Amino acid sequence: MTPPPPGCASLGAPRARVPSPLARSGLPLRLLLLLWTVAASQGHPRNGPRISAVWKGHAGQDHVDFGLAEPHTVLFHELGSSSVWVGGRSKVYVFDFSKGRNASMRTVNIVSTKGSCRDKQDCKNYITLLEKQGEGLLVCGTNARRPSCWTLVNDTAELLGERRGYAPFSPDENSLVLFDGSEVYSTIRKQEYNGKIPRFRRIKGEIELYTSDTVMQNPQFIKATIVHQDQAYDDKIYYFFREDNPDKNPEAPLNVSRVAQLCRGDQGGESSLSVSKWNTFLKAMLVCSDATSNKNFNRLQDVFLLPDPNGQWRDTRVYGVFSNPWNYSAVCVYSLGDIDKVFRTSSLKGYHSDLPNPRPGKCLPDRQPIPTETFQVADSHPEVVQRVEPMGPLKTPLFHSKYHYQKVVVHRMHASNGETFHVLYLTTDKGTIHKVVESGEREHSIVFSILEIQPFRRPATIQAMSLDSDRRKLYVNSQWEVSQVPLDLCEVYSGGCHGCLMARDPYCGWNQDRCVSIYSSPKPVLQSINPAEPHKGCPNPKPEQAPLQKVSLAQNSRYYLSCPMESRHATYSWRHENSVEQSCEPGHQSPNCILFIENLTDLQYGHYYCEAQEGSYLHEAQHWQLLREDGAMTSHLLGRARALAASLWLGVLPTLTLGLLVH
Repeated sequence: MTPPPPGCASLGAPRARVPSPLARSGLPLRLLLLLWTVAASQGHPRNGPRISAVWKGHAGQDHVDFGLAEPHTVLFHELGSSSVWVGGRSKVYVFDFSKGRNASMRTVNIVSTKGSCRDKQDCKNYITLLEKQGEGLLVCGTNARRPSCWTLVNDTAELLGERRGYAPFSPDENSLVLFDGSEVYSTIRKQEYNGKIPRFRRIKGEIELYTSDTVMQNPQFIKATIVHQDQAYDDKIYYFFREDNPDKNPEAPLNVSRVAQLCRGDQGGESSLSVSKWNTFLKAMLVCSDATSNKNFNRLQDVFLLPDPNGQWRDTRVYGVFSNPWNYSAVCVYSLGDIDKVFRTSSLKGYHSDLPNPRPGKCLPDRQPIPTETFQVADSHPEVVQRVEPMGPLKTPLFHSKYHYQKVVVHRMHASNGETFHVLYLTTDKGTIHKVVESGEREHSIVFSILEIQPFRRPATIQAMSLDSDRRKLYVNSQWEVSQVPLDLCEVYSGGCHGCLMARDPYCGWNQDRCVSIYSSPKPVLQSINPAEPHKGCPNPKPEQAPLQKVSLAQNSRYYLSCPMESRHATYSWRHENSVEQSCEPGHQSPNCILFIENLTDLQYGHYYCEAQEGSYLHEAQHWQLLREDGAMTSHLLGRARALAASLWLGVLPTLTLGLLVH
């Protein structure tokens, strides 16, 4: 099921009052709409239609500024802690978001030692790695193009020296570092001017290994993880990346998304060509496409792994965010069991002989070396034929969207009735976060968007995001600030009990007279059991009526009424007395349902209601009364309207002329 655009999913979103639009000026509707838009941009008051419930945080409690711009950052947060560490230029910022008081910030300087920067480029020490190490924090940075590390304990930094592979030479380089006990894996090149082909390396462990230079084409690494399987010798490293498409067909996408596997116990090969290389490398294509709409999403943006609550590694869910050339996005969900099966059973692309024994990619017990023949076959044919497809019988995306999503985290939570939900938090290219709820099993899941989060005081790209499921917080940062975002944002939902339940937020429920978090209420809260008709749980079957708004109008004037379509599930209708004058079905292209009155007559005065129907839930969104205007008032208001129209026309004429010329 394709969800509506985030923030447009529920009748429980806050309702925005729409002011009386420009009227009686004698101008066409299109120009009226244009003038209204320009009026807003020039400072005239306008409460435009909201497309979502929006959370903006509380200054001092949820946002902290760096004090200056940090173009390259890295964020570290330890589960259950109220502290956040962010690496910037030659310093580490430490933020404390302790409950009940304003957040605080302190800094620790990590100054550059002597480096080898040329032409004064990247001569700063850009911190690119923060990792827990014992009682302290491992801090690594570019160090003026001489990558080095420090240990940070009690706000004191001690130099550990030069560490190649732990940090890149430039902050712009794509880099990925994975820690697993005493082992360290890295995608960072060790030599600045040699070995420019990206590799996946084991840089600390029993034997240092790297991938062959021919098995990946200009890879951009996204995520790496260690998966402990049933037998210790069978433990795998999976990493996700995208690379240049080897298919040079003009119609083929430029990028292809991949998952690669390596055996964690790989000891290298027997020959001189394989002794320092991974001998168990294989890669498979990640598919994210919707055959029914013929939409393909080829560019992997981010990956989040959600472990199975029962500890079954095969049931770990892999959430992938993909985009297409038009920057539309899709979320596809895979299972580690399916990925493992593809590597264990698929034939190799372009290889038509019998596979050697042991087959390529197989992990061997007792530290046995991989035979040379097996390595040679895998090294020359690293891609498997079978592709990794999404979970579920239809093999389709969980949903796709017109928004350009960039990062994702997923929280598995249990509502008050014990039902399990997967709540996705997706960052957009506009610096906002969309909260999307996945309900039910994958084969029968329902997906709906419930909230847009604005985590920063000034719009900026979200550089990093970390989920703390223990504290139920998100931590995000831009180049300007760090924000703490609660997962249970219930105060944004208005509309009483009906608005609270129709929001379909599994973190929230109705308790006496407020929409509250299920975690903060000492008593059980009222939550929807039936997602199709959540409002039926409210004690009062009839929701509140919209406030009456009056406007006086002259006969024979033009007027239009605009009602924000806050829910993409509902049908919106304008009713005059007992007659439906205008109806806007779900999927209506405009964000508003507009009723235009071309020539106001005696019969058209009276009460107008904008009503939203979603299942059996009828919500009165707006109530207007059009009144007859006396002659003196008519002359006065008409003069004001004409003056406003004339001033606006002078402001909009150059833009309108340019638009006509372009058209």
